[in-house]
Amino acid sequence: MKNKVLLIVILLISSVFSVYSQSKTKIELKDNWYYLNGQKFFIKAIGYEIGARPGQHPYEGVRNDDLDFLKFDLKVIKEGGYNAIRTWSEFSETQLKLVQESGLKLIMGLEVNPEGDYADPGFVKECVERVKKVTAFARKYDCIITYLVINEPQTDHIYKVGGKAFVDLMKTLIDELHKGHPGIPVTLSANSMISDYMDESFFDVYSYNCYDHSEAQTATMGFKDYVKGLNELNGLNKPFITTEFGYSVSHKGSGRYGGNTLKQQSDGLIANYRDLLDAGIVGMCPFYYADGWWKGGDKNNHALDQPEEWFGFWGYSDVNDKYGSPRPVWFAMRDYMKALIISPKNNTIYTGTSLPLELYNDKDIKKVVIKYLDKVIYTKAISSEGYFADQVTISPNGIEDMELAFEFYDKENKQIKNESINILASKTAIELPKLTIEVIPGKDLNEGKIASIKTTIETKDNFKLLGDLKVSYNTHVGWEVGPQASVSIKDQQDKKIITAENFFNIPDNCWVVNASAGIAVQYGKFIFRIHDQKIIFRGNWASEVGRK
Repeated sequence: MKNKVLLIVILLISSVFSVYSQSKTKIELKDNWYYLNGQKFFIKAIGYEIGARPGQHPYEGVRNDDLDFLKFDLKVIKEGGYNAIRTWSEFSETQLKLVQESGLKLIMGLEVNPEGDYADPGFVKECVERVKKVTAFARKYDCIITYLVINEPQTDHIYKVGGKAFVDLMKTLIDELHKGHPGIPVTLSANSMISDYMDESFFDVYSYNCYDHSEAQTATMGFKDYVKGLNELNGLNKPFITTEFGYSVSHKGSGRYGGNTLKQQSDGLIANYRDLLDAGIVGMCPFYYADGWWKGGDKNNHALDQPEEWFGFWGYSDVNDKYGSPRPVWFAMRDYMKALIISPKNNTIYTGTSLPLELYNDKDIKKVVIKYLDKVIYTKAISSEGYFADQVTISPNGIEDMELAFEFYDKENKQIKNESINILASKTAIELPKLTIEVIPGKDLNEGKIASIKTTIETKDNFKLLGDLKVSYNTHVGWEVGPQASVSIKDQQDKKIITAENFFNIPDNCWVVNASAGIAVQYGKFIFRIHDQKIIFRGNWASEVGRK
């Protein structure tokens, strides 16, 4: 009898270890992608905060686990087509268990104060102890696929505390996380508009919060190229994820920061998703699951004109509504994410007679059809969900703007998504219009009080310049991005060379500038932007944290 009991115990233990080993996720970073258990994994996450419902404040007092609410939210999120969530602070062990059971992956933030004194040994010790406390239990859960060590550190604060102190703290936390939870990538969630100068090469993954609020580099370069430019500045050699992007539907706002209609939110999120895919992003975390009433200062009342309170994909009718209801953006994103076109990329130039085809599909997608000028040029059955790659043969006639119609079908041959991709194709290399800038001062902001940006545009036949030349002098003073200018060139379209010069004041408290200029160009249906940017520092304060 004792032997039978012992055998049963051994079998039970063996079963538990077997289940755990089967669920263990191996994470690799290669080819600028996440690989989970040997397969390319596109992160379809959504920003999520626990304890942020009406009447709650996630960073005030004792934080409850709210397991019933969490379980409800995770179920809804998974049904919405997402495969991960992103947080701003760490989950407790009981919360992690629910995430593990849900099948969702987790990009977990650590509640490191971005306004802390990075050079203070006491603050550093506090941060290290937090990491050790979290990894002591978090290492048992393979739902975690990335750690975010800090959220949106400000330029002025890094300048005052010291670039070296910031980098040293980040490297210390990276080392502690690698030691405490081996195999899990570590990055930060920097804000792209204020942290474009920051060298992220010592992190495992490139990561930014990215918003297209019609200013600075978004105005000059366009949202896609501005984000793609961050990837290029970092070196194009690691996975790049966006940890925030979104549209607020508050009653008032400006520059797309608040004041958007529900339709603008839906259309804007899909347009952002498309642009970010085209920029080379392999992980998306739109902002965010549900409104945070607490952000305006009164957790019991929803401030109509506070943009930060209205980014949610789910809204709540009143302070007693604990489960909420989806906005139109929820359904729009659910349907859009069913089939993601990684390549070919929209508004991109391709040379040769074949296009790279990369898709990321959910389980419902069983066939893809591509048409050009109403003729089928490609059709293929899809046998499994996830990443799919192939080649599409094309035969461009000279330089040809091609609008490719993608259609996706389920097992009953019912179309469940369609999307068009515009490319410029040619069998040989294309000579394009070019835009360059010269910035004075161009090496050190200490060299003057007035800055100039000289823009030179080299035009090309058959390529039409659209709209005005946009020029920006992003000064990184707090959340303000600095002045910008608009220059009309409509009377200079026939010139081979178009030049312009704009002048800007350099604030005394400006420690870094991103000077940029850009203009839209059209060839048939194909529209793209030509642009240039230069990053200039004040002195050598950023020698450790800035780009080399």
